[in-house]
Amino acid sequence: MAARSCPVRHGTWVILGSSILALTLSGCTIGHLEHGEEYELSALRVVFLDASQIQAKYEEITGQSAVVTTPRLALETQRGEEVVVGFYDFRTQTIYCPKMDFEVCGHELHHAVLGHFHLHQ
Repeated sequence: MAARSCPVRHGTWVILGSSILALTLSGCTIGHLEHGEEYELSALRVVFLDASQIQAKYEEITGQSAVVTTPRLALETQRGEEVVVGFYDFRTQTIYCPKMDFEVCGHELHHAVLGHFHLHQ
């Protein structure tokens, strides 16, 4: 028995094509600010350390354990424990992070620019 194909209606193609076009065009307009946001950090210092050095430095500077209880961000709901993988020292304006970990270093850079945004215990 030969396989039967189910013909797709012309209207379905029009709707699908219009949807793809709308998504493509909206990607060009969403999130674009006319002038953006600009920050200048004249006294920022960055120190690249490995994981154990970061944890030791964190404990030295803060006097607290490098193992922290989560959630830290306002949107997180489940509790757990995490080890500090990088941090920003507001007093000395210094970022401590692993050299090639762009996610961690970028996160700490946001602290340097925007300030505190974690929940405080």
